[in-house]
Amino acid sequence: MKVVVLSYYNPWISGGGHRPVCFLEEDLKKGHEVVFIFESSAETECMPSFGLYNNPNLKLVRRDKYSGAFEAMNVQAQGIVSEDYLLDVWKPDYIRSHNPVGSYIELLKRCKEKNIPHLYDQMDYWDGFPVQPWGECTEDAYIDFAVSNTTISNWLVEKNSLKTTKPFAMIPNAIKENFAEELFVTYSEVEQRNIRKRKTVVYSGAIWPEWFDWDVMSYLIERRPQYDFLMIGAYNPSSDEDDGRNVKEIVARLKAFDNVTFLGQISHMELIPHLQRSNVSIIPFVVNDVTEACSPLKCFEYLGASLPVVTTALPEIKDYPMVFTAHSKEEFLELVDSLIQRGITEEQYVEMKTFVDDNTWKARSNALEDIALDMISQGE
Repeated sequence: MKVVVLSYYNPWISGGGHRPVCFLEEDLKKGHEVVFIFESSAETECMPSFGLYNNPNLKLVRRDKYSGAFEAMNVQAQGIVSEDYLLDVWKPDYIRSHNPVGSYIELLKRCKEKNIPHLYDQMDYWDGFPVQPWGECTEDAYIDFAVSNTTISNWLVEKNSLKTTKPFAMIPNAIKENFAEELFVTYSEVEQRNIRKRKTVVYSGAIWPEWFDWDVMSYLIERRPQYDFLMIGAYNPSSDEDDGRNVKEIVARLKAFDNVTFLGQISHMELIPHLQRSNVSIIPFVVNDVTEACSPLKCFEYLGASLPVVTTALPEIKDYPMVFTAHSKEEFLELVDSLIQRGITEEQYVEMKTFVDDNTWKARSNALEDIALDMISQGE
């Protein structure tokens, strides 16, 4: 199958937004040919360091926001010289978009005219973002041009129903199978980490966005000097989404505490031993429209390392196994304390392992492809 993927960022952009590359990896495993088109210049210099960059079936193209000109970003993409060539010569079976990028609207119009089906995969509540470099107020057009629409959460399914009659299939985020295999810890190893004298509370993911709850984080660090708090993730914003807040100052203040470490951004595989050695994982997000809509990918990865999760009130994960919801910073600390003191039982360990096995990107990709194949057959 030939697939065109539209995204604002390149597949390996740091911070959140890993959904496009997770689906991309599954596409390539299936032998699909993919033209991945993006607009932002952020972190493009990092792309050659990723293994998939050289995959013979992946063509990486950066499209100029103003002229629409194509720039080949890897050797395989050198033949994709224009939209005309892409649509009339290469001839994709379908086009999949992940962000409502304003400058792609004309391309989507042309796809509709040429009967190339479009699947819009809504990966966030875009209206809630304080900075929207991809272009504001374009999502309605994406939904209208799409033959099928998917989204990440029940919250967004309900939200979308208020503005369109088009149905949205709900496909949450997940965990990569190979990553889950590397993350795997035996129950014996879980027991060993639970008896260590010094306990570790871990957070992984972007730390700079406005929805990260520094009030909760500061409260935990200041009240529990006997725990080690490990913060893994970028605290400098993407140049495209800098909203002017100085997160560095907050980080500098907290670095003065002996019980907190800010590792900054590390590779995905480097994350594994840190999760495996921790005792409790956390998701301290401010509760707002963006976070209520989200499907935190980190939650699946925490559970993959058999880590109990303490989170603020995020509706999409409240019923996941070993996920505990706090409605105040005081309750958040109580839950962390409780989980550190009692650890996890073997039954809870099995429950998490079963959940992870059932929630892989392979399964999500198969569900997405069923929708795509249905679109294609309808067009034929």
